[in-house]
Amino acid sequence: MICIYVPSTQSHYIQIERPSKEFLKEFPLPEGAIEVPLPPNQFCSYSGTEWVEDTDAKIAYEASLERAERNRRLRREVDPIVSNQLRWGDLSSEKQSEWTQYRTNLLNVPQQSGFPSNISWPSKPD
Repeated sequence: MICIYVPSTQSHYIQIERPSKEFLKEFPLPEGAIEVPLPPNQFCSYSGTEWVEDTDAKIAYEASLERAERNRRLRREVDPIVSNQLRWGDLSSEKQSEWTQYRTNLLNVPQQSGFPSNISWPSKPD
């Protein structure tokens, strides 16, 4: 694989194989394009001399994944219990409190100090 960087647009693209001379005749590389090493990950941009990781973008992406996991747990585990009046009514007040606390703990996951890289997921009530 090769990576071509175009400084004028600060964009890059990756090719599976080196383009043939015939292909380049018909579709020349943009002016100023240079071959560079592959980026280490999707959160990197080329500085002109090296790939630099955008840690804010990486953290934002990881946070969105963890929020999606939190939302999945709310939707699959909590909602079927707390939004069903018959199931909720069959629970003791102690169990209702446990489910309420579990829901609150899930909602508070993004406020944990280690979020998004170090999460302590709450335990689902029995």
